[in-house]
Amino acid sequence: MLENLPLAVLILFGLWLSIIDIRSHRLPNQVVAAMTLISFSLQALIAVIQSQMDRLISALATALATTLVYLLLYMCSRGSMGMGDVKFAFPLGLAIGWYNPEQWLSAIFLTFCLAGIVALTGIALKRTSWKSALALGPYMFIASGFVCVISN
Repeated sequence: MLENLPLAVLILFGLWLSIIDIRSHRLPNQVVAAMTLISFSLQALIAVIQSQMDRLISALATALATTLVYLLLYMCSRGSMGMGDVKFAFPLGLAIGWYNPEQWLSAIFLTFCLAGIVALTGIALKRTSWKSALALGPYMFIASGFVCVISN
């Protein structure tokens, strides 16, 4: 039962933030911070109860690595990627690190594959253009959720 609580937080906040991002192309700091705090607190509690501190450390390391990759992508994107995506990477990395730390790069790769497929489909159907904005948060959530679910 406790094992699925971090996944529930990922799903609830991920859906909420995805809806916000699709509508406004923003990932509010307060919501991302709440997701991070709740996720980490639950993971820490479970780690203490189940004597799995190494799992918590792995989740933190994965969150840091994931965030660093998104920060590098942000710095190279020349404004086409937002800082909200970088901040959102941390709680997503916590979840990935909790359930399947070896797959954190797979989640990032899947994020951009999904976003690319949607973008190219929109261009092919002439509903978007090469310069259209694309909310990345939903794809980050879907990819991270997928990686967590297949390992759970």
